[in-house]
Amino acid sequence: MNFKSTIFLLMIGLFCYNLSNAQQKIEKNWKLTFSDEFNGSGAPDPSKWNTPEYNRRNNKNGPDGWWSKEDSYLENGNLVIRVRAIPNTNNDNDSIDYSCGALESKGKFEQKYGKFEIRCQLPKKQGWWVAFWMMQGKVSQVGNEGVDGSEVDIFEGFGWGDKINQAIHWDGYGKEHKKVTHALYNSKLSEGFHTYTLEWYPEVYKFFIDGVETWSTTGGGVCNQSGHLLITGEISTDSWLAGSDWANQPLPGLYPDYFLVDWVRVYSLK
Repeated sequence: MNFKSTIFLLMIGLFCYNLSNAQQKIEKNWKLTFSDEFNGSGAPDPSKWNTPEYNRRNNKNGPDGWWSKEDSYLENGNLVIRVRAIPNTNNDNDSIDYSCGALESKGKFEQKYGKFEIRCQLPKKQGWWVAFWMMQGKVSQVGNEGVDGSEVDIFEGFGWGDKINQAIHWDGYGKEHKKVTHALYNSKLSEGFHTYTLEWYPEVYKFFIDGVETWSTTGGGVCNQSGHLLITGEISTDSWLAGSDWANQPLPGLYPDYFLVDWVRVYSLK
């Protein structure tokens, strides 16, 4: 080996060493502040999660989509979010309704900035969608863009096709509502468990899937208020949500179906 080759190899080695050290520094900058490994059985840990229960997706022209406590439970080391067709639950004329599970950490865990991630397996059947998301600050407050409140959808996934949606919403949910979205399609995400991550910094939101950055945005202005976590299933028979570009049409014979969560972990910057 000549002198030039030796110098070249030494430079490559030094570069790799510095890169490795830089990566370790980045990893060491995170401090675990919240986690749930979803071990055990029965109901989710009530010290960490609320399990909301109400008519989440009312539809005067068809079956409603409820959130039900019965449809969030621990089994085989996972959180299970289930969707079911159920008997009609209110006084309208529908033959059936639907129900899904949902967890939220409001009032139990909230954080401003940091890394928020979930390892999970998507459902298999059309007609509903699942999500890991945050409500930051006062989302329904109009004005000051998203700085005082944003809904951040770390990921939304479906039981059909290959679509993953990432989004930020602000200025309420009425006529002033604004949003930015990023959709991607990856058939590999339909099988097995995958990790979806948000890194929330004072100046930017960064989104990742399996450690690979997929989107970077400031939304409507990065929120400077703390936020809480949600892990949810949703089902609606409204045409704008049951279309082929979103959840697709619910059919009672398809259910039950399941969204499995291995763990949720949150870190702050040291």
